[in-house]
Amino acid sequence: MMMAASAGLLGGDHFKLKLEFGKNSDATFLSQSYEKIFDSNGKKTLKNVNITVKENAYVEYKPYPAIPFAKSHFENTTEVHLAKSATFSFIDIFSCGRTGMGEAFQMKSYRSRAKFYVEDKLVFADHTLIDPQKWDYYRLGFWQGYTHNGMLFFYTPEGSLLSILQEKIRTFAKSFQGTIGVSSLSQGILVRALSMRGETIWNFFEKLNLRQS
Repeated sequence: MMMAASAGLLGGDHFKLKLEFGKNSDATFLSQSYEKIFDSNGKKTLKNVNITVKENAYVEYKPYPAIPFAKSHFENTTEVHLAKSATFSFIDIFSCGRTGMGEAFQMKSYRSRAKFYVEDKLVFADHTLIDPQKWDYYRLGFWQGYTHNGMLFFYTPEGSLLSILQEKIRTFAKSFQGTIGVSSLSQGILVRALSMRGETIWNFFEKLNLRQS
């Protein structure tokens, strides 16, 4: 559990997180609560995450979503390096802002980039850019009226685990309140989910948890 005394991230903050999971480790990384990104007062808020997962480790990285406040300007970069024999799941969920305060898509910009390497070979890269000043995300062809976007990346060398995850997706997708897309990767699966609440996506991803198999 990542413990933080701060109320959230402020303009000009540069948060750095480095995680290294050793051989044969078995761990789940969580955060205390939703991460608040405050009005940046014209300054960028930066976050860099670097994760290394070594041989035969089983690791889940699933912090709660970030909530960008109105006028916030946030950039997040994540780089993950996996041993070929490791099993790893990664969750990233975008919240459109404080909807109860009328701040949906009121941030200046929100950018999240992630790269995943297996034995130094890039296997998947994701780039989410939210720029409400340029784009209307309620328009046809964008998010189909939804306000929250979630990504689940899962890698494993074990084909049996992939089969279990695929079956879980088919089972729980039927009751999901939103829309889901699934892509096959080399020894992995990518799930993208759209909904009206970050918690809805979080709960769906949690149901896919293989520790509950």
